[in-house]
Amino acid sequence: MKILYITDVCEIGRILVSEATRKNIEAYIVNYPWSVSRISNFFDFLSFIMNHHSVLEFDIYHYNWPITTLLPRNRDVVYLKRHDNKVFLHYHGDDIRGKKERDVLKNVDGKFISTPDLQSFIPDAEWIPFPYNLRGMKERKGWNDTIRIVHAPSDKSRKGTIHILRAIKELKKRYTIDFELIEKKPNIYVLERLAASDIVIDQIGPGWYGKVTLEAVYSGAVPCFYVRDDLSSLLPDFYVPITEENITEKIGEIIEHEGLRDKLRAKGYEYLKEYHDSEKVMETLLKRYGQ
Repeated sequence: MKILYITDVCEIGRILVSEATRKNIEAYIVNYPWSVSRISNFFDFLSFIMNHHSVLEFDIYHYNWPITTLLPRNRDVVYLKRHDNKVFLHYHGDDIRGKKERDVLKNVDGKFISTPDLQSFIPDAEWIPFPYNLRGMKERKGWNDTIRIVHAPSDKSRKGTIHILRAIKELKKRYTIDFELIEKKPNIYVLERLAASDIVIDQIGPGWYGKVTLEAVYSGAVPCFYVRDDLSSLLPDFYVPITEENITEKIGEIIEHEGLRDKLRAKGYEYLKEYHDSEKVMETLLKRYGQ
């Protein structure tokens, strides 16, 4: 089997290529040539074309963020399907949220979503949890003497940051805590701060957790986020469910009770291993590719 992962969203492409390689499967990744986020993508694309004789040489084509494909109007997907290649589309958020699925992308071999809330926009897609490399994970013990809380929003308006800051202001009146709002910092800095935190507030808004929750759990912190009522049954209680109305009380409760933090941390590690282990995610994808 030979796999091509098209573009990299939150390092998912690179993680899957790494897992495929570990299984002695030939896999490559190529980024969109016109990406405004990385000028080097254009040169990466040229290098890829020069090193591969035919775009049809792969068995599997796995598109991340398929609203934008290698050719305008998704013509590359149409071309691949005309030649009986297997094409899979993997949606991750704003590439489908609030949008209508394009007719040209309906006739593919499989559709995946990174978070189940996206099923509202693409009902026939399968939820494939975000792959996370757990090799080298060390389960943390103990807590900071002064509870450290971190909020690292990618989009403050969507993450409900205004409500979170209001709650933090109230919590500071009741408890001695350290709080850090992280914005526009290198990823290595964010990871370091998460690793030193006790509580991580993901969001009040989208209705499901983001990558920052996985990074928090990996680091041994307790994640807090809002989950839509119709999705809450999918999750075990490894997190603190928060809303605009209850965030102050909910976070106050875990500040006060170390035993509760211990319980949530242990369940978080279990959840991460069960659902997000990149090796397990790769095994699931290989089964789907082979169907």
